[in-house]
Amino acid sequence: MTFFSKNMKKRCEESKICGRSIVEMIGVLAIVGVLSVGGIAGYVTASRNLRISNLKDEISTIVANIRSMYFSAKDYSSLNEITLINAALIPDWMIGEDRITIYNKAKGKVYIASAADGVRPAGSFILVFNGLDAYTCRELAISDWGSDMASGFLGLTIKNDGELTVETSNLTAAELQGGDATILAKDIAHGTLNQVYQLCDCGSTNNCAIAWKFQ
Repeated sequence: MTFFSKNMKKRCEESKICGRSIVEMIGVLAIVGVLSVGGIAGYVTASRNLRISNLKDEISTIVANIRSMYFSAKDYSSLNEITLINAALIPDWMIGEDRITIYNKAKGKVYIASAADGVRPAGSFILVFNGLDAYTCRELAISDWGSDMASGFLGLTIKNDGELTVETSNLTAAELQGGDATILAKDIAHGTLNQVYQLCDCGSTNNCAIAWKFQ
């Protein structure tokens, strides 16, 4: 027996792996691989859910700040992005370098403006979030934004092929009409899942957008 063979034998005896077959070793590696893939998948899912949770918090915070700020005002006629920024009601990390543009957690542009309701020309407001992926769009669209006067939520519009603005939201009219892309607040919980799934179908892009209307 050569020196090399003796040395290998000694190492095998010390490490206690010489008796294991190649099949066993491959099995161990396969298990490690599966655990690694599962860990990565779990991390991706957790990250996605955290991002959606952060977006929901952004929306709820902005809406609450607006309604609180204008609680004693006759309407929302002076409402816009700059007004909220100057009133320190928008977190600094959401404000662009120009100190005018607002961005959400998904890096999409945020638009805010007053709109008509059934009583006043500026009795409500519209909030628009752009830059959403399909999954995030669906989760935000079916979230419980309320359907009564306390919540102020009136309805939403979804777009899946590019930027949505206040003007193109189909929510500016005093009387909202449900349609292909617009869902009224009272209808959110009644068989709209399939409609939302189709409306939020922007493939693998971040071209989905949602506009909400609140009083």
